[in-house]
Amino acid sequence: MSKFIDRLDEIIEGAPASMGFGPARSEKPPGLALIVQVSSSHKTGTATATGVSPDGIIISGVKSPAEVTALKDSLSDSIWGVRTDSLSSEDAKAYLEDGCDLLAFQLKGTSIGAVSSEDSTRVLCIDSNSDVEDLRDINALPVDAVLFPLSGASSSWTLDDLAKVARIRGRLGKYLLAEISESPNADELKVLRTAGINGLVLDVSAGKEALESLKKLLMDMPKPGPKRAGKSTAILPGASFSPQSEEPAEEPDEDDE
Repeated sequence: MSKFIDRLDEIIEGAPASMGFGPARSEKPPGLALIVQVSSSHKTGTATATGVSPDGIIISGVKSPAEVTALKDSLSDSIWGVRTDSLSSEDAKAYLEDGCDLLAFQLKGTSIGAVSSEDSTRVLCIDSNSDVEDLRDINALPVDAVLFPLSGASSSWTLDDLAKVARIRGRLGKYLLAEISESPNADELKVLRTAGINGLVLDVSAGKEALESLKKLLMDMPKPGPKRAGKSTAILPGASFSPQSEEPAEEPDEDDE
């Protein structure tokens, strides 16, 4: 089982972090997972990312497994993965042998054999405007999570952006990871969690201060209520935003028939 999936489950269920390999963690899990992406200047970017102790690190912008091999020692104490536009079976195997726990890829250009192993978290990168029927088809694919962009600054997000999240959540029984360009505020984080997002991906280029600030906000989030939509209810449209359960309709009396 993937360590990253274990971590997501700990966060969703609000369970204390397990002891073992990986960076030391607080007993209280964050409200959402923080994944730091290192898309350039990989050596210095990796050092910054590991210093924040996120829930996961994604290395992107690499052309071959050899570039990742050069970084694996500095990543050995972290849960980390690789993001690539195309993924062959051979490259996937090489990444996993280096200790990669997460593979993120596109629908086109990824071989079937590359997603055959269940020892890693398989993340499909999609567009937030994906066709409804395409979203339904993804449920049948051997992937564990989907990663989609939540474009623009948080101050410019509207209900339309939230509707896109709800549309994806309502049709996918997968973990949802949203790629953002800047840190949301505390209120926005609560709304994103309620919408069904399980983790946020922020590039290391945002700066260590921004990453640490986001991590603090995530750690300060209150525990979710008992009716928060989780992975098991992900494919129920509309469940995420129901403030309370509806009362069952009263059955008519026999005398009224």
